[in-house]
Amino acid sequence: MERMPTGIENLDKKIGGGYPKGKGILVTGVPGAGKTIFGLHFLHKSCMDGKNCVMVATEETPEDLLEQAAMLGLGLDSFIEKGNLHIKPVIEFRTGGMARDAKLTEDFSDTEIDIIEESGLDRTIRPDQTGFNIEEIDLLDIFRLIPEGTEVAVIDNIGVLAFGLTTKEFRDKFDTLNRLLAKQDTTTLHIMDEAAYEMTHKIADYSTYGAVKLFVKENPYTGNNERFLSIPKMRSTKISLDVNVFDITAAGIKIKGSKGKLVEI
Repeated sequence: MERMPTGIENLDKKIGGGYPKGKGILVTGVPGAGKTIFGLHFLHKSCMDGKNCVMVATEETPEDLLEQAAMLGLGLDSFIEKGNLHIKPVIEFRTGGMARDAKLTEDFSDTEIDIIEESGLDRTIRPDQTGFNIEEIDLLDIFRLIPEGTEVAVIDNIGVLAFGLTTKEFRDKFDTLNRLLAKQDTTTLHIMDEAAYEMTHKIADYSTYGAVKLFVKENPYTGNNERFLSIPKMRSTKISLDVNVFDITAAGIKIKGSKGKLVEI
């Protein structure tokens, strides 16, 4: 199976050369575990390789994401200028709708309008007093933001679109999103916060081709809190179930050696 390099050298070694091409991979973890940075590594490497990339940002602004990437030596600005990276700020949908509901603003922002027009989203899909109910953007609407020809997509954080759905609704919609993206051969990193992951009974694990779990635990040998990585699932890949320690450095993620069964996941 063809692989897409993750941008993290020792992770590539651990999973047979990279993420399986054209498949969906789930990345979960607690706040501060490094989920977004894993996504930035993947985008940076894919852009360096000349791939067409999209990042769907549901809880951070493009400015914050670009600043974070630059601080880690994973600068993305030049790829946006070249046109092979597009960041879709879904956070504008969420916060814009709330602001209009609270009568803090009446108008759609330029960013909202640009995304609606670029992605073919029709304001009449969910008509209300303002025309298009942007705050109710659906999990399946994400597919519209990732056009055919996109080789790599990072959705961060898909968990915010799970709230308000039943477990069955989330499973059905997430399965459909994964199937649609796989049919257009887009390798997708689905980043999901721990709260939404637990709330949906961890069912997202069953929808994706692979899963990467990040967590922070106390190392019983040192007494210090450390970041750990586990890969319980990666289809078509021979993997070790051992846990790895990793650091977030000025140059991004650095994965260290295996700790075996050092900690309970």
